[in-house]
Amino acid sequence: MINASDVTVRLKEIPFVPFRIVTSSGAVHDVNHPEMCMVTRRFLIVGIIDPRDPLLPDQVTNVSILHISELRSVPSTVAA
Repeated sequence: MINASDVTVRLKEIPFVPFRIVTSSGAVHDVNHPEMCMVTRRFLIVGIIDPRDPLLPDQVTNVSILHISELRSVPSTVAA
């Protein structure tokens, strides 16, 4: 089972490796920069990127940590 600590470890990796959050419902959320995800005890607050401005989230979504089934590494879509 994924917990808040697992996500925090991924966010603090140096160098940062973008990752995909997969939920039990099949929803996916990409985290392409560590500042695009905030970890709380029960939820993640994930920034949703507008393709016209990939450095600034357009919206956010709450993801229940209990419903995270997988964290997958993905290639970065934002130039470093």
